[in-house]
Amino acid sequence: MHSNRKGTFQDLNALFVFGALTVLMIHILSFFLANEKTYPWNSDLQAVLIILLKFGRSLFIFATGMLLFYWYQNRQLDWRAFWKKRWRAVILPYVIWTAIFTYFKHQTFDPAVLVGPFFDSLFTGSSFYHLYYIPLYLQLCLFFCLIKQWIERYLNFRWIIVLFIGQAGLYVLYHYLFITPLWAIDWDANPFLSLIKHTYVYGQHYVFMYVLTFALGAYAGMNVDKWRTWVKRLEIPSIVVLASAAVWMAYSYLSGYKSYYESLNIFEPLYLVYTLCVIISFYPVSSYLGKLPKLGPWLARLAKQNMAIYLVHPLILFLLQSYVIHRLGWSTPSLVLGMFVITPPLCIFLYELTTMSFWINRKKRVEAKPIFKNQTYKA
Repeated sequence: MHSNRKGTFQDLNALFVFGALTVLMIHILSFFLANEKTYPWNSDLQAVLIILLKFGRSLFIFATGMLLFYWYQNRQLDWRAFWKKRWRAVILPYVIWTAIFTYFKHQTFDPAVLVGPFFDSLFTGSSFYHLYYIPLYLQLCLFFCLIKQWIERYLNFRWIIVLFIGQAGLYVLYHYLFITPLWAIDWDANPFLSLIKHTYVYGQHYVFMYVLTFALGAYAGMNVDKWRTWVKRLEIPSIVVLASAAVWMAYSYLSGYKSYYESLNIFEPLYLVYTLCVIISFYPVSSYLGKLPKLGPWLARLAKQNMAIYLVHPLILFLLQSYVIHRLGWSTPSLVLGMFVITPPLCIFLYELTTMSFWINRKKRVEAKPIFKNQTYKA
């Protein structure tokens, strides 16, 4: 992300960092909201913040689409090199941390207990609540490999509009099928109906729920200059729409029009508009920050640690929540801020210890270390 074949590309560094930090804040706030009696604070404020910050996933998907098509546009895709890179950077760390989280979930080294859940989680990301995104990311990569040529040939702004209508239509359909059903349907009556229900219940795990966001990233990656101009012109209108949608979502929850769990559903047209406005309004900011001479390199380095922060932060939060914060006697806002500040560096440190490069380089450093022999000199 720091550099590429077209020169320096730093537009997305701040966006990646922002997305990772919003995910971290959501998981911190969710713990304190679920334990409100032990850690009292303003529960409405916490709930509204969680509702309004649930766009990190869409930011990552947009950025993934943009980077993939920016890097590989009109280039012959070498599948072997493509997946070899993702094996080192994504799949292997995911396997290692799936094993770690599987152990923490079951608290045993018994293979009879661990093997089944471990292999199941490799495909579903079920060993911990956040791991589902890695299989989703790999689906996006496979989706990219399969449709790259078609997207490069046919994707234009008209198709983005069509995809927006289709994506919003799918969300509306699911709303009237499952949230406020208009028809009494026995979803377990046959395998086909059960499959439809599965696509809703586990929709966040599958590419088809994010096609618009990924395609928008692809369009931006193939038309970077046009995209930069477009988002700059739409920055103010998108902020107005963003603020209006945020106020309405907050009001819907606070007034009781929607429950907290209904408000967390991001698969609805309003949240789709809200997420798109976050992308459009924040992109110029991200691009500007990425080009600053001092802040830009720092953001680039931190953006490279996204995988570390995303994979490891639930373990750090679990350890802090289980063994540390109840001993401090701090106020809840102070605990939230403290966990938010200390978690990223701990994630990076712990993640580094599980990488192959760390142990290979450590071995090389040890082998290269000079050995000094004590010698006795006689007078």
